[in-house]
Amino acid sequence: MATRSQMIERRIREGILEGEFAAGTRMNEIELARNLGVSRTPVRAALSVLSSEGLLHYTPNSGFTVQVFTSEDIVKIYELRSTLSGLAARLATQNGLGEEGLDRLRALVRSGRELLDDGIWTQAEFQLWEQTNETFHWRIDEAAENPYVVAAIQRTRDIPVLREIRYRWIDPETLAVNQSSHEAILDALRRGQQRRAEELTAEHVYQNGQRIVRQWREIERRNRGEDIAEAGAEAEPTPATRVAG
Repeated sequence: MATRSQMIERRIREGILEGEFAAGTRMNEIELARNLGVSRTPVRAALSVLSSEGLLHYTPNSGFTVQVFTSEDIVKIYELRSTLSGLAARLATQNGLGEEGLDRLRALVRSGRELLDDGIWTQAEFQLWEQTNETFHWRIDEAAENPYVVAAIQRTRDIPVLREIRYRWIDPETLAVNQSSHEAILDALRRGQQRRAEELTAEHVYQNGQRIVRQWREIERRNRGEDIAEAGAEAEPTPATRVAG
């Protein structure tokens, strides 16, 4: 069972990721504690955790503010990541995955198709799809046999805010598009089509980046239409739009 500090941490995290607490907002411990109906101690603990994860910025004698992360940052990150992921796919094709490597990818693609065809999206199914997706891309990156490319891709994945929002705002239609992309990428890898594998993977990653950019821009537009208030406002955060319930 989650502790009170963990529940408060999740509450504030959702507020940050859904734009309730806009970039640059100062997190007022007193106001947060009052509006959440708790003491300042668990609030302070939650803010410290979120700061260690990179979602908040701490300044001595000033406190915590929401980390500034813009839609233009996401655009630039995905321009880089799509190029790197395409390169990894080309190198993997050039190296050859072998039957064992291809069989592993086939199993992952098959699992994705089964989840999609099943059409029932609980939290467990969504987490399984997320894991399947991550493993699919990781296996291709690994097959590139270039540790510098893999490390660079991983750095784009580890950016704090982006790491948290990559799997938000996904619906069954988006999952179907992703599944089709995986199947096409696998076909290119199987046929040894280096250029096709590179282009398909780069486009696949780029389009997923655009989905995130569109949603983040919507949050930015919403925040520009409002004054940035002190954290701890009465409003509840908008729940993450996910296919999992």
